[in-house]
Amino acid sequence: MSNIEKELFGIVGDRVSCDVADLIPFERDDQCPIVPPHLPDYVVQPATKEEVQDIMRLANENKIPVVPLSAGINRKGLCIASKGGILLDLRRMNRIIDVDKEMMTATIEPGATFVQLVEALKGTGLRAITPDAPATVSVLANYMLRGIYGSSTRYGIDHLLTIEVVLPNGEVLETGSAATPNGIPYSGIVNGPDFCKLFQGSPGNLGVITKARIKVYPMPEEIKVKFAMYKSIDAMVEPTIRFAKEDLVAGMWAMTFSPNIMKLMMPDSPLGTKDDEDFFAMVLFLEGSADRVAADEKAIKKILKSTGGMFMPMPSDVMVKDHMCMRSAVGGWRAGNLYGCSFYGVMKLVPEYYRVCKEVCKKYDLEGLHYEAMPVAPFNGQLTYNDPCIFWDASDPDQVQRMVKLNKELIERLLDVGIYGWFRAFPGVVDASVLGKYGEFWRDIKRFIDPNSIMNPGKPPEAVE
Repeated sequence: MSNIEKELFGIVGDRVSCDVADLIPFERDDQCPIVPPHLPDYVVQPATKEEVQDIMRLANENKIPVVPLSAGINRKGLCIASKGGILLDLRRMNRIIDVDKEMMTATIEPGATFVQLVEALKGTGLRAITPDAPATVSVLANYMLRGIYGSSTRYGIDHLLTIEVVLPNGEVLETGSAATPNGIPYSGIVNGPDFCKLFQGSPGNLGVITKARIKVYPMPEEIKVKFAMYKSIDAMVEPTIRFAKEDLVAGMWAMTFSPNIMKLMMPDSPLGTKDDEDFFAMVLFLEGSADRVAADEKAIKKILKSTGGMFMPMPSDVMVKDHMCMRSAVGGWRAGNLYGCSFYGVMKLVPEYYRVCKEVCKKYDLEGLHYEAMPVAPFNGQLTYNDPCIFWDASDPDQVQRMVKLNKELIERLLDVGIYGWFRAFPGVVDASVLGKYGEFWRDIKRFIDPNSIMNPGKPPEAVE
């Protein structure tokens, strides 16, 4: 053993390894052409906050990079150990510590998954806001990175209250009201800034989150999913804005499907045989009391009729399950890899974003495009999550090269149209150097909290080499 491995062994016992066979599973994810694969030097599995503190002190003293990983479901290079070092695998820290029905909160560790949380809330009259992601995703990581959810149009994307952070030097920071003497740890409100927000949206580059208190919500009496069809993406803009402004839906997706995607996702449907034009549809999530759902459905039907849309008779059992639990309908992924360049933008600009994506896909002969737009609460500024999803084959070297070029051009073209910002601090997408004083301040904060630059180095706001 090296001296470092011996010291890590002294902290966590045999839950440390530098065996290549143990390192290889962590070297890449689905975005490997854009964020190159790289092996960590060690994989370490702490089980307690105190073990995390000891690991961080050792790493900081020896200037060893640390990359936190919560539950092992990763995308777009966020947990690739680009500089080697310690891959901090937090999956053993997976407790749902408590569910407080009165305060409508739950306290969780980083390795706790959505399937665990959904199970823990059964019978409480409460529900978690679940993402459009697999059941095995970490709740904490998803909330820290502000995931997107079936109910985001009504409930937004911020479901964190307070966090417990082990800083790079091993010290522990409690945010929000938990920091108040004899504090009641259920609120981000404290005598000063809400530091939880400082750590949100950062790709594990400021510290290791070891505990969080999250919001949970009353279980609705009824949930209904409806499908609507339109003739163009432009025709969907007005009704989408109205559904959000008038609070008629908990969530909604305005979507487009290229013919290639329809053949993949609905091969046995008449829609899967279309080979000459895109398909335009909406998924609408209605929830609340039975009376409210009926009233909202009636209002939606009226808007559809006045804007050229129509309900589609499609089974919705799977979609209702996904809304309550987590995504289970992933048939399209059998096509291979899924590239996404997710960002926040303005609803009225969605047709222009979509046309840019189509043009760039056509230029690089990667036409398996599925575009999604979802209004997000609060809808001020017509805040909308956008996700150009492109199916491709990473085993084809030619497609890899085309995808790298597509990524670069698509970023530039979308910025030319005008967006609010990228969905997450994805390496290879986010460039803090173009953010002026904001980017400079972001880097200053990183240097202040992590002067030895051990936390996930090479990720935003730093430049990826």
